[in-house]
Amino acid sequence: MGMEYCIMDSPYLLCWLESTAYSQWIVAGLVGWPLMLSMHAVGLAIIVGIMFTLNMRMFGFFKPIPYVAINDLMVFGWIGIALNIFSGFSLFMAQANFYITNFPFLLKISFIILGIANLHYTQKVLKRDAAIWDSSGVVPQISMVLAGSSLAFWILAVVGGRLIAYL
Repeated sequence: MGMEYCIMDSPYLLCWLESTAYSQWIVAGLVGWPLMLSMHAVGLAIIVGIMFTLNMRMFGFFKPIPYVAINDLMVFGWIGIALNIFSGFSLFMAQANFYITNFPFLLKISFIILGIANLHYTQKVLKRDAAIWDSSGVVPQISMVLAGSSLAFWILAVVGGRLIAYL
C-alpha cells in the first residue's frame, strides 16, 4: 500500500510515514502491531513504576529509602521513556493521519512532554539537594509540588492514551 491511498488533503510527510515498508510491516503484519503495542505497555509500566516510587518518596513516604538512591533509579525511567518514544513513534507511523487529528492523542503527547520536562527538572533538583533532604529528614515544599505535578502529568498522559481508541 503506497501513498496513492493517502487522504487527499493530508500532509506529504504523514502520507510518506504511512507508506514506508516499516509502517506497512507494523500495520499489516501479524507481528508488528502487537510487538510495538507490547513494547509500549512495558515502557509505560517502567515509567509509571519508577515515577510512582519517586513521587511517593518526594511526598514523604518510604522514608528509609534515601532520595539519592531513588534518583539513581531514574536511569530506568529514561530507559522506559526511550522504549516508549521508539514504540510510540512506530505506532504513530502506521496511522499518522489518524493520530495527528486525534484530540486525546494530542493531549497525551502534551502531557508526556510536560512529564519529561518535569522529570528532567526533578533530577536536577535531586542531584543538587538530595543529600541535604536526606540528612534533614524534612520534605520540602518544592518536592511535593514536583511530585504532584509529575503524578498529574503521567496519569493524564496514560488516560489520554487510553481514550485514543474511543474518541
